[in-house]
Amino acid sequence: MVRSSAFRRRWPVPQAPLMSFLTASAARRAVTVLMIVLAICGTALTLDAKPAGAAASSDRLVLTWAEDGNRLQVTGVGYRARDLVEVRLGSNPIQQTRGDDNGRIEVSVPETLLGAGMSGASIVLAGRSVSGTSRILISAIPPRAAARGPVDLLPWALGAVALAALPLGLWLRRRTRAAATDVAPSGYRSRHAA
Repeated sequence: MVRSSAFRRRWPVPQAPLMSFLTASAARRAVTVLMIVLAICGTALTLDAKPAGAAASSDRLVLTWAEDGNRLQVTGVGYRARDLVEVRLGSNPIQQTRGDDNGRIEVSVPETLLGAGMSGASIVLAGRSVSGTSRILISAIPPRAAARGPVDLLPWALGAVALAALPLGLWLRRRTRAAATDVAPSGYRSRHAA
């Protein structure tokens, strides 16, 4: 005990710069974590938004609104090649179409034909499967996306936070270096000195 008190009197360490160093270190860690989270969110935002397994499996009916919102894209797979398939809204027939050589059905239905079909109404593709049995795929009409929303502003907000974090990190780094030179006892070099 006596020895430690003598050690403290011999080399007093100012507490304020040490505490600012610890605070700066914690802030540096927080900025690093924030940058990692921003990078992950930025990566997620740059990926194409596609339905999981969109028309990749044999039992999927995919409905998406076209960019202008005036047409509904209907895609179904697993039908007999070049066979006639009926597209219905609930029990009302909308149109008939033929599949391609692989049994894939792609139909663009105008909004005027969907007038009675609100969001949630059923779209039905009825035809024959490759084996000749009846094949019926049913899906609900998806709601149309709003023109603008908070998701459109998210990349800009993340970029603004990243730009604000950069000068903060540089300022904390500069402040930490200045505090580290004050902490070293006389006759010793700071651990940050080159």
